[in-house]
Amino acid sequence: MKRALLPIFILLWCLSGLFTACIDDSFTTSPNDVLTFSADTVNLDTIFTNEGTSTRTLKVYNRNDKSLRISSISLGKGGTSGFIINVDGLSGTSFTDTEIRGNDSIFIYIIANMTETGMNGMVDVRDSIVFVTNGVTQHVKLLARTQDAKRLRGLTINSDTLLTAEKPFIVYDSLVVAPTATLSIEPGATLYFHNGAALEVYGKLIAEGTPEARVTLRGDRLDRMFDNLPYDNLAGQWGGIRFHEGSFDNRITHAMVRGTTWGIKCDSTDLSRTTLTIHNSIIHNSTANLVDIACNRVRITNSELSDAGYSVLAIHKGIVDVTHCTLVNYYFYDMIKGAIIHTPTCEEIIEWGVHLTLNNCLIAGNSSPLSEGDFTGSDVYLNSCLIAGVEGSDDENFVHTMWNGEPMFWLIERENYLYDYRLGSPESSAIGWGATAYAVDSTAMDMYGASRIERIDVGAYQFTQTSPFYEEKEQEEQEEK
Repeated sequence: MKRALLPIFILLWCLSGLFTACIDDSFTTSPNDVLTFSADTVNLDTIFTNEGTSTRTLKVYNRNDKSLRISSISLGKGGTSGFIINVDGLSGTSFTDTEIRGNDSIFIYIIANMTETGMNGMVDVRDSIVFVTNGVTQHVKLLARTQDAKRLRGLTINSDTLLTAEKPFIVYDSLVVAPTATLSIEPGATLYFHNGAALEVYGKLIAEGTPEARVTLRGDRLDRMFDNLPYDNLAGQWGGIRFHEGSFDNRITHAMVRGTTWGIKCDSTDLSRTTLTIHNSIIHNSTANLVDIACNRVRITNSELSDAGYSVLAIHKGIVDVTHCTLVNYYFYDMIKGAIIHTPTCEEIIEWGVHLTLNNCLIAGNSSPLSEGDFTGSDVYLNSCLIAGVEGSDDENFVHTMWNGEPMFWLIERENYLYDYRLGSPESSAIGWGATAYAVDSTAMDMYGASRIERIDVGAYQFTQTSPFYEEKEQEEQEEK
C-alpha cells in the first residue's frame, strides 16, 4: 500500500513545482514599468476642521507581468496638510519598499483631520500622494475644502439670541429655545445637526434669510453614501424642528430645511394666535411627515414642500392657509405611506372645525393627492390649483381646478437621486392657471423674484426664460454654431 502511494506523492511534488514556476516573483527595474491608478485625483469634498472624515479609497495597479517594488509612497507635504494615508494596514505619511506582484493591485485609504484655519469661509487644501517606482515619480492629487465651525452641545437658549453667519454651527444633542427666549438666525447662517439632534422651540424662532443668503438647517454628514448619493440627499439625517405648546409667532423665511426624520412638527396650541409662518422656503425630505400640524394656525406661502416617507403636509386640526406652494412627493428611498396632503375624514373636519385653504398650489407625486376625496359641507377649499395624475370635477370645494395636469418639472432622475421641482417646460399645465386674487403682496413674486403681474403660474415657481428649457435651447444653439 505504501509503495502504491509513492508515485502519487512524486506526481504531486512535480505538479507543485510546476505551479510555482508559473508565478514570476522577479522584479522589473525598467523605468517603463510603472503604476496606474483608479483615479488621478481623490476629492474628500467639504470637511469641518478638528473632525475626522470618512475614508476614501485609491486603488494602485501593477499592469506588468513582473512584480514592482515601490521605493517610496509619501504625502507631498508630509504631516502638515492634514491628510493621512493607510498602506498595507499601516497609517502614516511615508512608506518604503511596498511590493505589488505582477498584474495585481493594492488599496490605499485616505482620511483627513484638518486643524482650525481661523478663517470664516471655505479654505481649499491640496496635497498629493507621491510614488517613486524604478526611478520614476508619479503623483495622485488630494483635494478637500475645509471650514471652521462653532459647536453647540446640548445648549438651551434662555435669553434672546442671534446666531450669525460668520461660521456654520454644528448642533449635537438638541438645541432648545426656552419659553421666554427668541432664537434669531441671521441670513446666510447654516446649522448642521448631528444624528439625533433637533431644534426644540418652546419660545420663538425667527429664521429669516434673503434671496441671496438663505438660512440652512440640514444634517452634518458632508460625505457620500455612494458616488452618486451624498448623505445630504437622504432623509433621516437629524430630527427636525418642533414647536411645542405655547410657541407662537414663529417665522421661517428664505430658508432651506432638509434631511429630517420628522420634519417640522407643531404641537396643539391656541388657535387664536399664529403658530408658524413659512414663506419663500424649501422644506424637503423627511422620513415621516414633512410638515405636521396638530391644532394650530399656520400660513405657508411661496414655498416648496417636497418628498416625505408619509405626507408632505399633515393637518389634524387647525386653521391652515397655503398659497402659491408646490407640494410634491416623489420620495426616492422607501414606499410612500401617506397622501401628499393628509386631512381627517370629512366628518372629523366638520366636527373639529378644521379650516384648510389651498390657493394657486401645485400638487403632484407618486401617492394620492389628498387622503379624503369628499369634502362636501366641510371647510376645505382648493382654489385654482393643479392636481397631477388625478381626474375629477369641480364643486364647491374644488374651484377652477386643473385636473390631471402635467407640471413638467425641471428634473426628476430617480436612479441618480436628483430632483428640481421648478417648472421646466413652456408646455407645463401650471403656466398661466393661477388666479389673480391670490398673487398679491408677498405672493406677487415667486421665491426667486420672478413677477406674477403679467402671468400667474400655479405653485411656488414662475416659469421664466432663465428656466432649463431655455438654457438647453441656448446650449443647443451654441453647439450648432
